[in-house]
Order: sequence, then C-alpha cells, then structure tokens
Amino acid sequence: MSQAVSRTSGSLNRVDAPVTRLVPDPLEKMLRSCGRTARPGQLLVMAGAETDTVLCVLSGWLSLSKCLPDGEIQIVDFALPGEIVETGAAGGSVSAVNIEALTDASVAVMPAPTWAAMKRERPDLGRISSCIRAAARARSAERMLRLGRGRAVMRMAYALLELNIRLEAIGQSKAGRFHLPMNQRVLGDFVGLSSVHVCRTLGQLVGNGIIGVQGHMTVQIREIDVLAEMAGVDLQTLQYGILADTDFIPPALACPAYA
Repeated sequence: MSQAVSRTSGSLNRVDAPVTRLVPDPLEKMLRSCGRTARPGQLLVMAGAETDTVLCVLSGWLSLSKCLPDGEIQIVDFALPGEIVETGAAGGSVSAVNIEALTDASVAVMPAPTWAAMKRERPDLGRISSCIRAAARARSAERMLRLGRGRAVMRMAYALLELNIRLEAIGQSKAGRFHLPMNQRVLGDFVGLSSVHVCRTLGQLVGNGIIGVQGHMTVQIREIDVLAEMAGVDLQTLQYGILADTDFIPPALACPAYA
C-alpha cells in the first residue's frame, strides 16, 4: 500500500509542485492514515446507507452499482486507481450506489469533512475533484445513451473503448491490450446484457477480427477504428470527454500493481 499511496499522492499534487519537501505532504499523510485493504466482493458502502466518506482508489478496481428489489444488478461505473469517489447523494449523507471491491484493492476512506478541509487548503484538489466528477458524468451519459438506444454490439464496443482509454491513461493498457478483472456475468452487468448475450457478442467481435480475447478476459483491440464506428463515437472526442483534465492531473494518475 505504501507505494500506491506515494504514487497517488504525487499524482494528485499539482505538476508544478516542488519535488523535494521539507515537511511531509499533508495529502500523502492523510491517504496513509485512512488507507485500508479490501478483498474481491467486499462491500465498502451500501446504497441507502448513511455515509460521510470520500474514497480514493489507491490500487485495484471498485464497482459502483444499483440493485433492483428482485436482485437484478446494473453496474453504473468502475472506479480505477487514482480516482476519487464522493459517496454522498444530493439529498443528504446517504450513498446513491453500492460500492464493492471488484479485485483486491487498497482504498483511502477519508471523512468527508477532512477532505473538504483539504480542498479548502489546496484549491487545486478542488479542481481535480471537479474534473473527476465531470469525467464520470460524461461516461455515464455515453453509457446511458447506448443502454437505452443501442444494440448489444454497440454497447460492448463502447464499453471496451471506454475501458481501454481509461486504462491507457493509468498505464494499464498498451497498444489496445488490457486485462478486465471480471467474468462475463460482471461485464454483462456493466453493459446490460446476460452472460449468454455477452459471450455471443464477444464471439461476434472476435470472429470478425475486431478484437481478440485470451484467457480470463485479456482483450486485444485489433481494429480500433472499426470498433469506434460500431460504438458510434469519435475516439478523440470520447477521450477528451471521459478523462479528467490533464492540465491538472498527469496522464498516469496511479499505476501500482493490485494490492
């Protein structure tokens, strides 16, 4: 966890911040003091529960989801290393989503008042937090459009492109090759498809030579322009919209191995 804290702290600091400090960085100190580990499947925050925390992902993946009374799940987003999740809903200090560790993860669970005080002391952190929220809203809008109006192949093509762009930004995708730490059921919960339909759709993309899939969900995008056309996106515009502003955040927010 120590390396993950240092990397995340350095990434969240302004690019022009001094490299050498005479006193410990308060942000790094806070991340260390609030750090905890989580195992796959561990529920960190329950939808509707009282919460007064802000999560900063140091390593690993978290899933953010909603659940219907009959148990049907929709994953609304993944939180990746270096990202900040402010858990409270607009109506008060309750969580709008379930937040669960998808992999082994290290997470700084910070009291919301402490995070708010840190942002008052460090206006750049406020701008970074706003950028991360704006990027999340943009991703949500793109996915909602395809969940509501797109066919299965469009949903899958978009999801793979989005995750590739986000993972590339933190050094976990190279030349369109990345690992998805999930099975087809979880991927289906993200794209709104059954496991059978996920298998069929991935098979279609593989059969047409657009992607390759090896082992347990290691994906290689072979024809990214074709995939973008199937997703109905312009790659440059999508990248600009769903990544936080790199004027405030270096391209690699954090890229530690899973804790």
